[in-house]
Amino acid sequence: MHEVIMPKLGLTMETGKIEKWIKKEGDRVEAGDVLFEVMTDKVSLEVEAYNSGILRKILRGEGEEVPVTEVVAYIGEESEEIPEYVPGGGKEDREEEKVVAESDAGKKEPPVEIPEKLGVEEKTAQQEPQIPEDRIAISPLAKKLAAENNIDISLIKGSGPRGRIVREDVENFIAKPEQQAGSKSGDKRIKISPLARKTAREMGIDWKAVHIEGSGPGGRIVKEDILSAAKAEETIKPEPVSSGKPGELRIKSKSALTGMRKVIAQRMSQSKSTIPHIVLNRTVDVTKLIEFRESLKDRMMQKYGIKVTYTDLILKAAALALRENIEVNSSLLDGNYIVYDDVNVGMATAVEEGLIVPTLFSCDKMEIIDIARKRIEFMDKAKNRKLSIEEISGGTFTVTNLGMYGIRNFSAIINPPQAAILAVGEIYSGVAVKNGNIEARSFMDLSVSCDHRIVDGAAGARFLQKIAGLIENPVSLVI
Repeated sequence: MHEVIMPKLGLTMETGKIEKWIKKEGDRVEAGDVLFEVMTDKVSLEVEAYNSGILRKILRGEGEEVPVTEVVAYIGEESEEIPEYVPGGGKEDREEEKVVAESDAGKKEPPVEIPEKLGVEEKTAQQEPQIPEDRIAISPLAKKLAAENNIDISLIKGSGPRGRIVREDVENFIAKPEQQAGSKSGDKRIKISPLARKTAREMGIDWKAVHIEGSGPGGRIVKEDILSAAKAEETIKPEPVSSGKPGELRIKSKSALTGMRKVIAQRMSQSKSTIPHIVLNRTVDVTKLIEFRESLKDRMMQKYGIKVTYTDLILKAAALALRENIEVNSSLLDGNYIVYDDVNVGMATAVEEGLIVPTLFSCDKMEIIDIARKRIEFMDKAKNRKLSIEEISGGTFTVTNLGMYGIRNFSAIINPPQAAILAVGEIYSGVAVKNGNIEARSFMDLSVSCDHRIVDGAAGARFLQKIAGLIENPVSLVI
């Protein structure tokens, strides 16, 4: 029988959400067939089978958040027995328990000489050595389950080799509330499964404070009870409204950060807390850029059927400026200052779950039409969550543009481990003095945030100056 696990598809991936099972129980599977689609912390990916056989059992359903390396299904033949599923148990835990149990079961105590005059009770005592009173034999998985449910293991009678407590003993103990009178939490202890506890934590539900009727064995709260409670809570509180008391607000719902939003929160917290930002701002005259883009737009549309945007031109300008100010194209990793030779510019793209940054590799060497073509491809893939791990990795710099939302200027947070990020605002009208005359012009505000540990103000200013020069003289972008 072959295990199908939730694969670790990225360095930051801790869990994956099963979006859709392509194969169903009973289907014949060949190695290389797509089994299911998973949403990682960044992108949606297909998971293939490594073994051929029949998909005997699916353990985790669509919509479930599963920790990496946890078993989600079994592939085997009809004649093979399906292993017992351990909720929340990883492969290492099961293997450890199996090895220890087999080791204990295989041990034989040396024979003991018993005098004929000893009674039956005395013989039994000598033949079955007792475990010291200060030590309780318990399997790793049983110990973990007991700790998660706040169970006093001294109250549990083990059924394993030499009285060792195994997982089944803990589960049976949890299922029988009358046995728990002496547990650490007392007679009124609320019983809840590990999966239900995890679900409640992710959904922001205080299962201790909210009255939830458990539908599991012995009134134990299971995952379905938490989901029902969450649905009921949302029905009771349909909208955030004032309670009538000053400073109080009734909240519709709350949930723990998961997936992409969790990773964004972690990385932004890391960036602001560990990277000293220096932010440089500049207003750029984009009158010529507008004229250049208008002439380019029509030609590109007629020849390639692709619409060139201001973002395409700014991406190109940033890449060329990085090539001439290569010290900005860098990282500080483990105390080492790394300057990258390849200029790989990330394009911050908004999706429903947050923000994702696909990478334009060797962007300084790309033609504007190729940048436009790639931008369209990335936006379509991001919308449908089809970007690959490779397409969102390897960036050395990021450009983020909020001009289309009417944002005139803003300061962006550096995307670690990169050393800088360019923030682009909207195009707006203004006046300027040209050759002694007041003229109507168009402007754009740019802001570059730099890691001040490795990029000082002068280096950042030169970089921003170069971008401004390219934008104000856009013909240089194609020469």
